[in-house]
Amino acid sequence: MNLTDFTFIVTEKCNFECAYCYQKKGEKDIDISNIKKAVDFFSPFFAEKCHISFYGGEPLLAFELIRETVNYINEKKSEKEIKYSLTTNGSLLDEKIIRFFNRHKFSIRLSFDGLAQEIFRQKSSFNQILSNLKRILKHPGIDFDTNSVFTPETIRYLTKSTRYLVELGVPNVKFSLSTLTLWDQQSLDLLRDELESMRNFLVTFYKKNGSIPVINFRKSYPRGIFACYAGKTRMALAPDGNLWGCFLFWDYYKTREETGGYRKYCFGRLDSFIKNLIKNRNSVYPLISSNYAKLRIDHFCTPDTFCMLCDEMEDCMVCPVDAAFSGAIMGNVPAHHCEINKIESRERRLFREELENKGKSYSNTAS
Repeated sequence: MNLTDFTFIVTEKCNFECAYCYQKKGEKDIDISNIKKAVDFFSPFFAEKCHISFYGGEPLLAFELIRETVNYINEKKSEKEIKYSLTTNGSLLDEKIIRFFNRHKFSIRLSFDGLAQEIFRQKSSFNQILSNLKRILKHPGIDFDTNSVFTPETIRYLTKSTRYLVELGVPNVKFSLSTLTLWDQQSLDLLRDELESMRNFLVTFYKKNGSIPVINFRKSYPRGIFACYAGKTRMALAPDGNLWGCFLFWDYYKTREETGGYRKYCFGRLDSFIKNLIKNRNSVYPLISSNYAKLRIDHFCTPDTFCMLCDEMEDCMVCPVDAAFSGAIMGNVPAHHCEINKIESRERRLFREELENKGKSYSNTAS
């Protein structure tokens, strides 16, 4: 193992009920003794630069667990570079928590749907989250970005909402497209129009400011065969004490305990995992991690064809869990999911070409 990412799923609880959310909420919090046990055991397997992430539910409902974990890791004074990160809906942020994140140089992803926020939330939250967003921007120690989720119902807000966040001064804006519901042809056409509009906005923005604030358009991914790194460079510890290759697999399988997939991708209880690995290095970990290793784009398929036969395979990245949540089985990619990827890939390519044609030096960074 050479772990670049280790996630503590600190709680199953959440104080929001977003319409697009795929999570099944619960009442469990992770036990601090399991956190400390995991840190003690896995620390030697951390890469020289390792991210420790906190996930939920809404992780700030378990802020004291987060604080205690960070203090425990820092007290160990490892020579390795540890970075902390967290995704939050932002509703529970206060000055004390923000100062803590600033002091420990957290990467914070704020789940904020911008102009579509009120459509998805049971409670009015726009003004509250906006206020907390502005407070975070005043703390330079926090590496901050936002993620906005759009569905067929709200895709018409994509460009306006993204521009709104950029103009607020958010340096890193990301958008995600929910594939839990079917995107019909009209929705896909709207997506094309919105991404073309965003591309035009970003070209103008880059000419004026020399930066690309939208993360989706910033990176020029090398062509190649996408493979899931869960279980290889990533691990996650769930509130019930089970280990997974990635927190998304916990999300998907925690209500599917009787399925073969659960047994295929769950490393089992932390205590048993540690005991087995110490006694016999050829037992649990190699067996389960080999299942994760098979999650490659050239092993996937759509309803129409095998992905390995697609001309655009080397430009495509599909999270197998994301596809499974769309209603398919692991490794099967729904047709609308495939089409969304192609639309996004095309717009990113056109964006890079347009910058190059205008004589601009394309940058993969925000500044």
